[in-house]
Amino acid sequence: MSINIKPRKYTKLANELYEQLLDQVISGILQQGEKLPSESKLCDSFGVSRPVVREAIAKLQEDKLVSTEKGRGTFVLNSPLQDLRKFASANDLAKILESHEVRMALEGEAAALAAQRRTNQHLSKIKEALNQMKKDFEKGQLSIQADFDFHIEIARATGNEIFVQLLEDFHIGLKKTMAVAQNLSRESVKKEINSTRNMEVLEEHQKILDAIEMQDSEAARLAMRYHIAKIKQRVMNIHNQDTQN
Repeated sequence: MSINIKPRKYTKLANELYEQLLDQVISGILQQGEKLPSESKLCDSFGVSRPVVREAIAKLQEDKLVSTEKGRGTFVLNSPLQDLRKFASANDLAKILESHEVRMALEGEAAALAAQRRTNQHLSKIKEALNQMKKDFEKGQLSIQADFDFHIEIARATGNEIFVQLLEDFHIGLKKTMAVAQNLSRESVKKEINSTRNMEVLEEHQKILDAIEMQDSEAARLAMRYHIAKIKQRVMNIHNQDTQN
Protein backbone atom coordinates (compact mmCIF):
# COMPACT_ATOMS: atom_id res chain seq x y z
CA MET A 1 0.00 0.00 0.00
CA SER A 2 1.35 3.43 -0.93
CA ILE A 3 0.59 6.52 1.12
CA ASN A 4 1.16 10.15 0.37
CA ILE A 5 3.05 11.89 3.16
CA LYS A 6 3.79 15.56 2.82
CA PRO A 7 6.98 16.89 4.40
CA ARG A 8 6.46 19.00 7.49
CA LYS A 9 6.88 22.69 6.80
CA TYR A 10 10.00 23.95 8.52
CA THR A 11 9.74 27.23 10.36
CA LYS A 12 12.85 28.80 11.79
CA LEU A 13 12.74 29.12 15.56
CA ALA A 14 14.18 32.63 15.30
CA ASN A 15 11.22 33.67 13.12
CA GLU A 16 8.75 32.18 15.61
CA LEU A 17 10.38 34.04 18.50
CA TYR A 18 10.50 37.24 16.42
CA GLU A 19 6.75 37.01 15.73
CA GLN A 20 5.95 36.45 19.40
CA LEU A 21 8.04 39.42 20.51
CA LEU A 22 6.51 41.50 17.71
CA ASP A 23 3.07 40.60 19.04
CA GLN A 24 4.07 41.82 22.50
CA VAL A 25 4.99 45.21 21.00
CA ILE A 26 1.82 45.49 18.91
CA SER A 27 -0.41 44.60 21.84
CA GLY A 28 1.33 47.08 24.13
CA ILE A 29 2.50 44.43 26.58
CA LEU A 30 6.02 45.57 25.81
CA GLN A 31 5.83 49.36 25.85
CA GLN A 32 8.13 52.19 24.87
CA GLY A 33 11.29 52.24 26.98
CA GLU A 34 10.61 48.84 28.51
CA LYS A 35 13.47 46.38 28.74
CA LEU A 36 13.15 42.99 27.08
CA PRO A 37 13.86 39.90 29.18
CA SER A 38 17.52 38.92 29.18
CA GLU A 39 18.90 36.49 26.62
CA SER A 40 19.07 33.74 29.21
CA LYS A 41 15.43 34.27 30.25
CA LEU A 42 14.27 34.24 26.62
CA CYS A 43 16.28 31.07 26.05
CA ASP A 44 14.62 29.40 29.04
CA SER A 45 11.11 30.65 28.25
CA PHE A 46 11.21 29.68 24.57
CA GLY A 47 13.48 26.66 24.90
CA VAL A 48 16.03 27.83 22.36
CA SER A 49 19.72 28.63 22.16
CA ARG A 50 21.32 32.07 22.45
CA PRO A 51 22.02 32.31 18.66
CA VAL A 52 18.27 31.90 18.03
CA VAL A 53 17.45 34.67 20.51
CA ARG A 54 20.10 36.95 19.02
CA GLU A 55 18.79 36.40 15.49
CA ALA A 56 15.23 37.25 16.58
CA ILE A 57 16.39 40.41 18.34
CA ALA A 58 18.50 41.38 15.31
CA LYS A 59 15.34 41.24 13.16
CA LEU A 60 13.56 43.53 15.63
CA GLN A 61 16.54 45.90 15.47
CA GLU A 62 16.39 45.93 11.67
CA ASP A 63 12.73 46.93 11.93
CA LYS A 64 13.75 49.71 14.35
CA LEU A 65 11.52 48.32 17.10
CA VAL A 66 14.22 47.73 19.70
CA SER A 67 17.65 49.08 20.54
CA THR A 68 20.40 47.21 22.39
CA GLU A 69 22.63 49.15 24.75
CA LYS A 70 25.88 47.47 25.72
CA GLY A 71 25.86 46.44 29.37
CA ARG A 72 22.23 47.47 29.86
CA GLY A 73 20.12 45.25 27.62
CA THR A 74 17.57 45.60 24.83
CA PHE A 75 14.81 48.23 25.05
CA VAL A 76 11.62 48.91 23.08
CA LEU A 77 11.89 52.07 21.01
CA ASN A 78 8.98 54.44 20.37
CA SER A 79 6.40 51.72 19.69
CA PRO A 80 5.14 52.41 16.15
CA LEU A 81 2.82 49.48 15.63
CA GLN A 82 -0.04 49.68 18.11
CA ASP A 83 -2.51 51.06 15.54
CA LEU A 84 -1.82 48.09 13.28
CA ARG A 85 -3.77 45.73 15.56
CA LYS A 86 -6.97 46.55 13.68
CA PHE A 87 -5.36 45.93 10.28
CA ALA A 88 -3.01 42.96 10.73
CA SER A 89 -2.02 40.22 13.15
CA ALA A 90 1.54 39.85 14.37
CA ASN A 91 2.03 36.97 11.97
CA ASP A 92 0.68 39.04 9.07
CA LEU A 93 2.87 41.96 10.00
CA ALA A 94 5.98 39.82 10.31
CA LYS A 95 5.40 38.52 6.79
CA ILE A 96 4.70 42.03 5.50
CA LEU A 97 7.98 43.36 6.90
CA GLU A 98 9.90 40.40 5.47
CA SER A 99 8.18 40.80 2.10
CA HIS A 100 9.77 44.20 1.58
CA GLU A 101 13.20 42.60 1.25
CA VAL A 102 11.88 40.35 -1.53
CA ARG A 103 9.98 43.16 -3.24
CA MET A 104 13.04 45.42 -3.17
CA ALA A 105 15.09 42.85 -5.11
CA LEU A 106 12.35 41.55 -7.40
CA GLU A 107 10.53 44.76 -8.31
CA GLY A 108 13.61 46.95 -8.48
CA GLU A 109 15.02 44.76 -11.25
CA ALA A 110 11.61 44.41 -12.90
CA ALA A 111 11.34 48.20 -13.15
CA ALA A 112 14.82 48.44 -14.66
CA LEU A 113 14.03 45.80 -17.28
CA ALA A 114 10.63 47.35 -17.96
CA ALA A 115 12.36 50.64 -18.76
CA GLN A 116 14.52 48.86 -21.34
CA ARG A 117 11.85 46.68 -22.92
CA ARG A 118 8.48 48.36 -22.52
CA THR A 119 6.26 48.98 -25.50
CA ASN A 120 3.75 51.80 -25.90
CA GLN A 121 1.03 49.31 -25.02
CA HIS A 122 2.79 48.39 -21.78
CA LEU A 123 3.22 52.06 -20.95
CA SER A 124 -0.47 52.70 -21.57
CA LYS A 125 -1.46 49.94 -19.15
CA ILE A 126 0.83 51.26 -16.41
CA LYS A 127 -0.57 54.79 -16.88
CA GLU A 128 -4.11 53.42 -16.78
CA ALA A 129 -3.46 51.76 -13.42
CA LEU A 130 -1.95 54.95 -11.97
CA ASN A 131 -4.89 57.04 -13.21
CA GLN A 132 -7.26 54.62 -11.49
CA MET A 133 -5.30 54.97 -8.26
CA LYS A 134 -5.71 58.76 -8.48
CA LYS A 135 -9.47 58.41 -9.01
CA ASP A 136 -9.81 56.03 -6.06
CA PHE A 137 -7.89 58.36 -3.75
CA GLU A 138 -9.95 61.35 -4.89
CA LYS A 139 -13.07 59.44 -3.81
CA GLY A 140 -11.51 58.66 -0.44
CA GLN A 141 -11.33 54.96 -1.29
CA LEU A 142 -8.60 52.40 -0.96
CA SER A 143 -6.97 51.51 -4.27
CA ILE A 144 -5.64 48.00 -3.72
CA GLN A 145 -6.49 46.58 -7.14
CA ALA A 146 -5.19 49.56 -9.09
CA ASP A 147 -2.00 49.60 -7.00
CA PHE A 148 -1.49 45.88 -7.68
CA ASP A 149 -2.25 46.40 -11.38
CA PHE A 150 0.42 49.12 -11.55
CA HIS A 151 3.06 46.74 -10.24
CA ILE A 152 1.93 43.72 -12.26
CA GLU A 153 1.89 45.75 -15.50
CA ILE A 154 5.49 46.76 -14.84
CA ALA A 155 6.32 43.07 -14.43
CA ARG A 156 4.61 42.35 -17.77
CA ALA A 157 6.62 45.12 -19.42
CA THR A 158 9.83 43.18 -18.67
CA GLY A 159 8.79 40.65 -21.31
CA ASN A 160 9.81 37.95 -18.84
CA GLU A 161 6.80 35.93 -17.72
CA ILE A 162 8.63 34.68 -14.63
CA PHE A 163 8.46 38.18 -13.10
CA VAL A 164 4.70 38.14 -13.66
CA GLN A 165 4.32 34.65 -12.20
CA LEU A 166 6.35 35.54 -9.12
CA LEU A 167 4.27 38.65 -8.43
CA GLU A 168 1.02 36.78 -9.03
CA ASP A 169 2.12 33.97 -6.70
CA PHE A 170 2.99 36.68 -4.20
CA HIS A 171 -0.29 38.55 -4.73
CA ILE A 172 -2.03 37.65 -1.44
CA GLY A 173 0.82 38.93 0.69
CA LEU A 174 1.38 41.83 -1.68
CA LYS A 175 -2.24 42.94 -1.52
CA LYS A 176 -2.21 42.55 2.27
CA THR A 177 0.79 44.87 2.41
CA MET A 178 -0.98 47.38 0.18
CA ALA A 179 -4.16 47.15 2.25
CA VAL A 180 -2.34 47.77 5.52
CA ALA A 181 -0.29 50.65 4.11
CA GLN A 182 -3.27 52.31 2.43
CA ASN A 183 -5.49 51.86 5.50
CA LEU A 184 -2.88 53.56 7.62
CA SER A 185 -2.52 56.33 5.05
CA ARG A 186 -6.28 56.89 5.04
CA GLU A 187 -6.40 57.01 8.84
CA SER A 188 -3.50 59.45 8.81
CA VAL A 189 -5.32 61.73 6.37
CA LYS A 190 -8.57 61.50 8.35
CA LYS A 191 -6.81 62.49 11.57
CA GLU A 192 -4.99 65.27 9.71
CA ILE A 193 -1.67 63.78 10.81
CA ASN A 194 -0.38 63.92 7.26
CA SER A 195 -2.90 65.29 4.78
CA THR A 196 -0.41 64.91 1.91
CA ARG A 197 0.26 61.20 2.44
CA ASN A 198 -1.80 60.04 -0.55
CA MET A 199 -0.12 62.65 -2.73
CA GLU A 200 3.29 61.31 -1.66
CA VAL A 201 2.25 57.78 -2.64
CA LEU A 202 1.07 58.95 -6.06
CA GLU A 203 4.25 60.95 -6.62
CA GLU A 204 6.36 57.87 -5.91
CA HIS A 205 4.39 55.88 -8.50
CA GLN A 206 4.64 58.77 -10.96
CA LYS A 207 8.45 58.82 -10.68
CA ILE A 208 8.58 55.10 -11.45
CA LEU A 209 6.33 55.64 -14.46
CA ASP A 210 8.34 58.64 -15.69
CA ALA A 211 11.60 56.67 -15.55
CA ILE A 212 10.06 53.76 -17.45
CA GLU A 213 8.61 56.12 -20.04
CA MET A 214 12.05 57.75 -20.53
CA GLN A 215 13.57 54.25 -20.70
CA ASP A 216 16.02 55.15 -17.92
CA SER A 217 16.73 51.77 -16.30
CA GLU A 218 18.76 53.01 -13.35
CA ALA A 219 16.25 55.73 -12.49
CA ALA A 220 13.42 53.19 -12.67
CA ARG A 221 15.27 50.78 -10.39
CA LEU A 222 16.03 53.50 -7.84
CA ALA A 223 12.49 54.93 -7.97
CA MET A 224 10.97 51.50 -7.33
CA ARG A 225 13.37 50.67 -4.49
CA TYR A 226 12.69 54.09 -2.94
CA HIS A 227 8.93 53.53 -3.18
CA ILE A 228 9.12 50.14 -1.47
CA ALA A 229 11.39 51.53 1.26
CA LYS A 230 8.85 54.33 1.83
CA ILE A 231 6.00 51.81 2.11
CA LYS A 232 7.78 50.10 4.98
CA GLN A 233 8.62 53.44 6.58
CA ARG A 234 4.98 54.54 6.43
CA VAL A 235 3.80 51.33 8.05
CA MET A 236 6.40 51.57 10.79
CA ASN A 237 6.05 55.28 11.52
CA ILE A 238 2.29 55.73 11.81
CA HIS A 239 2.15 55.58 15.59
CA ASN A 240 5.17 57.87 15.94
CA GLN A 241 3.31 60.50 13.92
CA ASP A 242 0.16 59.99 15.98
CA THR A 243 2.04 60.73 19.20
CA GLN A 244 3.93 63.70 17.76
CA ASN A 245 0.85 65.57 16.53
